[in-house]
Amino acid sequence: MRVLMIVVMFLPTVAAAEIFTVDFVKVLNGNEAEAVFYYEENWKRLRAAALEAGHISSYQMLVKRSDEGRVDLLLVTGYASEAEFANREANFRSVMNTLGFDGPRLKNTIPPDQFRALVDEAVYQEE
Repeated sequence: MRVLMIVVMFLPTVAAAEIFTVDFVKVLNGNEAEAVFYYEENWKRLRAAALEAGHISSYQMLVKRSDEGRVDLLLVTGYASEAEFANREANFRSVMNTLGFDGPRLKNTIPPDQFRALVDEAVYQEE
């Protein structure tokens, strides 16, 4: 038994690298209130539930305000493993069903494509 324990102690450990998705969002037409409401009530709400369910490891909404009054958002979601990342669509569908999510909540009648634009999206992995 001792020999086996010693061998296991010297096996290399492989730590899973965390994976992050980042969405770069530009707020359009000065509609900051609508965009922030939209992401607070939808994006953050779903991620809070996904974090509680163990589907993601972290999430963060970062807001950048320029001197000229432009607003940009960075939406970051962390996945603890490749399996979490690979199953993200099914996991978020499950979260939506659990929450009874029947579509996005809006602050008023302005449609999302008039107050925000997804400029870019990227996937990053911890080294």
